[in-house]
Amino acid sequence: MRLLSLLADRLRAALDGSVRAGLAPYVEERGAIRAEVDALRLGITALSRDREALDRWLTRRAGPFTGDMTVHEAWARHPRAKEVFARHHLPACPACAVGADETLAEAAFGYRLSLEDLLGELNAVLRP
Repeated sequence: MRLLSLLADRLRAALDGSVRAGLAPYVEERGAIRAEVDALRLGITALSRDREALDRWLTRRAGPFTGDMTVHEAWARHPRAKEVFARHHLPACPACAVGADETLAEAAFGYRLSLEDLLGELNAVLRP
């Protein structure tokens, strides 16, 4: 009985050792993947801070949106202008029906929107 117990202990130890040895590369790989994910998180955080800084800089630099400004000028004025356009189903890219060379007044008329409301929302993105 004692011999059987001793053999069982040795077999358990051998299996445990081989399982651990077999898992070792995966444990190392998991650590490397975790390090990459952490580095990506730091990069995303830095990009987010950079975007916020750019938004603040553009907000200070940009004058108000006006009805005679072209759609393209509005896109270039502030990156968040495209968000306002999207909320109103206005063009947010050069391939849309309203041309980039049309004025905001023409775009608002074409989409049956209030120009004053559109300009109000666009100018709101310029406020800190």
